Amino acid sequence: MMPDISNLSVEQLKRLQEEAEALIASKKDQAVEDAYNQILAIAENAGLSIEQILEFGASKRKKNVRKSVEPRYRNKANANETWTGRGKQPRWLVAELEKGAKLEDFLI
Repeated sequence: MMPDISNLSVEQLKRLQEEAEALIASKKDQAVEDAYNQILAIAENAGLSIEQILEFGASKRKKNVRKSVEPRYRNKANANETWTGRGKQPRWLVAELEKGAKLEDFLI
């Protein structure tokens, strides 16, 4: 149950506020320290350092970021020019389509 603080003076309330903020900061620090110690214990159980675990996590995220998409369309005039079919159509394709070509003509 919370104590009734409605009868405290402004000075007492300010002191209470400062004490509460200090206690909150202390508890947050303790929570971070507890989490760090848990992570350290997990790392030690796995025979790794925290740095190794973080590196593993970073490399795993990088690999899953984006898979490259195979091109679906190729320029007949220049085989190096391709398009995946996603995003804005490349200039070479727009030019060919304006000349009357069909998109299907460029399917790989």
